[in-house]
Amino acid sequence: MYNIDIDVLLVAWPELIKGIKITFFISFISSIAAFLIGLVVVYSRTMGGDFSKTFFTAFVEFIRNTPLLIQLYIVYKALPEFGIHLHPIACGIIALSIYTGAYISEVLRSGVNSITGEQYQAARGLGLNRLQTFRLIIFPQAIRIVIPPLGSQFINLVKNSSLVSFIAVTDVFYVIYKGAVDDFRFFEFFITGALIYMLLTGFIALISNSFERHYHALGRCS
Repeated sequence: MYNIDIDVLLVAWPELIKGIKITFFISFISSIAAFLIGLVVVYSRTMGGDFSKTFFTAFVEFIRNTPLLIQLYIVYKALPEFGIHLHPIACGIIALSIYTGAYISEVLRSGVNSITGEQYQAARGLGLNRLQTFRLIIFPQAIRIVIPPLGSQFINLVKNSSLVSFIAVTDVFYVIYKGAVDDFRFFEFFITGALIYMLLTGFIALISNSFERHYHALGRCS
């Protein structure tokens, strides 16, 4: 019968705390960067010219149809061949931001496409340029629609951040895996890891639900 040993977790707890901090930092910075990338991409695909639409469509398709781990290694291993040397954490943030940004752009695009064409025409009739139309008219309505799937993308980002352990980043998954292998206590460490990620993603779900209720209340007031 398997005997659960909690002591190994108590010994590894300081390292787990450090790993959680690194995971949180990477996820937080990547979330902001991914959202900004998604905004730029969706604006370019919906309001830009033919070249920008074609370019960013190809960009999204490439990112969505290649594994994140390969993209991570391209940033970590390939960029130094061109003289660009970055810290592993920076490499992880860049890869996660670009990967998640492509998916976020698709989520935002679905919201933008749900806005009727009459609103575009009315905004242009009022003298608003493309950027003003997007910023003042289209985006505020689109974001209200896509909050749930947007929250799901941020949750996926946190879970995908575990892949940065493959490029020697001592995030929480790295600490968990190392502790499990060194102490041969796979059950204790991996269950703890699952609980940690569940708490992190649960926090994002709470924030997403809070925003959804806020925008829903605003919609009823209007």
